[in-house]
Amino acid sequence: MTDEIKKLVEDVNKAAAEIKTELDNVKGDASKKGAEFDAKFGKMVDEMTTASDKLRLIEAKQTALEAALARSDMSGKKSEDEIITKSKAALNKFLREGKGALDGTSFKFDNANGIEIRGMSTNVNPDGGYLVIPELADFMVTRAFETSPIRPLARVVTTGSNSIQVPVDDNEAGARWVGEGASGGATDTLQVGRLEISAHKIEAEPFMTTEMTQDPFMDVEAWLREKVADKFARTENTAFVSGDGITKPRGFLSLSAWAAAGTYERNKLEQINLGNASALTADGLIDLQASLKEIYQAGAVFLMKRASYGKTLQLKGADGYYFGQTLLKDGQTQLQLLGKPVSFADDIPAIAANALSVVYGNFGVGYTIVDKVGLNVLVDPYTAKGFVKYYSTKRVGGDVTNYEAIKIGKIAS
Repeated sequence: MTDEIKKLVEDVNKAAAEIKTELDNVKGDASKKGAEFDAKFGKMVDEMTTASDKLRLIEAKQTALEAALARSDMSGKKSEDEIITKSKAALNKFLREGKGALDGTSFKFDNANGIEIRGMSTNVNPDGGYLVIPELADFMVTRAFETSPIRPLARVVTTGSNSIQVPVDDNEAGARWVGEGASGGATDTLQVGRLEISAHKIEAEPFMTTEMTQDPFMDVEAWLREKVADKFARTENTAFVSGDGITKPRGFLSLSAWAAAGTYERNKLEQINLGNASALTADGLIDLQASLKEIYQAGAVFLMKRASYGKTLQLKGADGYYFGQTLLKDGQTQLQLLGKPVSFADDIPAIAANALSVVYGNFGVGYTIVDKVGLNVLVDPYTAKGFVKYYSTKRVGGDVTNYEAIKIGKIAS
């Protein structure tokens, strides 16, 4: 660096001498002044200025280095090789591990190794974090809520009224044997019942600020409608399973049990004892399936919790084979139990004493859903200034319409 400084000083002195010579040559001789002189003179001045700037830059670097060496207290205490070795090691560690390798949490002078760190950081906003803008993903992470898919299994009827009335023909004609030329008189008269299924209203009223409807990058209104529709679907599914029929559909689990096994009763469902107080048994599931008349078996399915089905997969027959099966149908894997499809219904109770943990039946015959009005959203930006309300409603009903097409499996007490 000393040789470089010396050369720059010589260049500056040489340029200054040349400038002085030129000035002496033109003194008193105006004819020598002109464009050629101006160009030559300007070039010499530029060369001198450039050399002077380089000289000042080198001197400033040397001054800064001497100050850093003085602060690190290396002068006279460490050999040049030792300084270079430790500096290389510290720099290598910093480049591999970041600033935390030297000070743990913040930038500061490392007295031990003589390195002073200055820089910007993305994890501290004032130090540069404000300049790094996070990228918003093109997808949204959502939570999956389990439900009971009764609608795809049941009979669905749309009505323009507030209810439908269903005739119930669950009686039979009388008949008897008589001898030739004889008559026993009138037989029992048929009786027909009637079931009314009303459409009940379910509602929701989410709201957001008017700014929220204008500023976000996505269509929040469409997103909100989708969320409400999903919640409505899960709410009505719960009612189809366990609703009490008061301002909501009546679920099949809310019906009382027949007084005796195999003895039909209107407005009640037969409950089959599954044979164990704390677990499912193969015999109990077979009894449940066999309790359903053959006419309903073609479209019958099992309903249970996902965890309950996991327990059935652990059951084995006398031949050592598992009861649980899978079937490939239309390119899709279908869960099966005892040769029949299985649908997961989260609203069915878990396995426990006295719990109605398994349902088996033909829901296309046994349960009817009535739709009056689908999802209806009333947008209200007026009643609450600065906010937009989305008053959402749906009218739907449901009830058991065949009392022998659905069987309930009950865990023993």
